[in-house]
Amino acid sequence: MDTKNFCDLTPKEYKKQAQLNWTSAPCGSNYSNKEFLSKEYFEEIEAYRYRTHPWIIKNISSFDIKDKNVLEIGFGMGTDHLSMARKGAIMHGIDLTTRNLEVTKKRLELYGFNSKLITGDAEHMPFEDNSMDFIYSFGVIHHSPDTEKIISEIYRVLKPGGKCWITVYHKNSVFFWWTVYLWNHIIKGGCKKYTLKQQLSLIEYPNNNLNIIVRLYKKDEISKLFNSFSLVKTNIEHLLVGNIAILSKLISDPERPRKLFNWLGKRWGWYVVVEAQK
Repeated sequence: MDTKNFCDLTPKEYKKQAQLNWTSAPCGSNYSNKEFLSKEYFEEIEAYRYRTHPWIIKNISSFDIKDKNVLEIGFGMGTDHLSMARKGAIMHGIDLTTRNLEVTKKRLELYGFNSKLITGDAEHMPFEDNSMDFIYSFGVIHHSPDTEKIISEIYRVLKPGGKCWITVYHKNSVFFWWTVYLWNHIIKGGCKKYTLKQQLSLIEYPNNNLNIIVRLYKKDEISKLFNSFSLVKTNIEHLLVGNIAILSKLISDPERPRKLFNWLGKRWGWYVVVEAQK
């Protein structure tokens, strides 16, 4: 089952669709009803992210990045960017959308931090060779027309001995096989209206854009793409009741992490986490 080859549009057209999608609704922007761009708004977004994804902030807390040059690829609303800035990192960021740059810059200013943020394409990053100590990217590179090119750029930009922490969507996950494929695509009849790739594009709500690249990887598949690195480690994370169709309607607070689902998520969770060293 192919979940990697997206060729209905040109690479340039796919990037334009991504810009439109995340300009109109930056990822995570709908998790607060407070005044947009207020401190209270950002605090609610941060609280929601780390309540539902506690493993993210746990990992960020473990990063050895104080006084080091850290690049985030696809900083979005800036939640993780701010968390790394709080650890004393010298922050840099690249994102495909100008809107995300404006939002993240405002957010950092509210908390007294700054970062060298630019709008740009991660397949062609304007950073010097061997210039970054650490590169972070959460749920971004699987949306690119050329994921492998981004990985080669990560390798180029990292200093010798530098590390990266990257997440991509996991093919062997409960969310994909049960919720997206069996429930939405087969049982609910999505296959009558959409191709499987279009069905995958729809998970990047709320815009119902059918032209968003959404690639899924098995652990061994993504590991092979990092074969230029000297050390590569992968693990699986993230399974909530809310990721499971039907069950999410039967159990209260489906977005709350639970021990059983955390344990199951180590095998069938929604993200593959790649930690690699140049």
